[in-house]
Amino acid sequence: MTESLYGQEVFLKIGNYQTDVFEAVNETKHYIANNDCPFLSIDISGLNAIDALKVCVLASTYHFAKYCRGRIRWFVKDRMIKEQIEMLKLDSVEIEVKMPRRNYADFGEIPLRNLRLCR
Repeated sequence: MTESLYGQEVFLKIGNYQTDVFEAVNETKHYIANNDCPFLSIDISGLNAIDALKVCVLASTYHFAKYCRGRIRWFVKDRMIKEQIEMLKLDSVEIEVKMPRRNYADFGEIPLRNLRLCR
């Protein structure tokens, strides 16, 4: 979890919970209840589709109950999960697909470096 410099937006990352995804929901609810966080960014890209939907719906509902004018930005791992969450029509929620790190190979051509050798 990281907080912004201005204390307005908070970034939470939810990892892959092997035993019970409701641990992630409870941790998120606990954070929302004990902190002033009307604007949240939560990364759930480490979860599968079913667990991501559970966490998103339950935590968004809890956040909306406390901050009806707040916003949550969810980062998911693929477009299919994004579309499934968008179909739920949750208020005050934005969903973004987390982009993988990019390198030169993604653009098709590797730029050549010209190096000078010192003699």
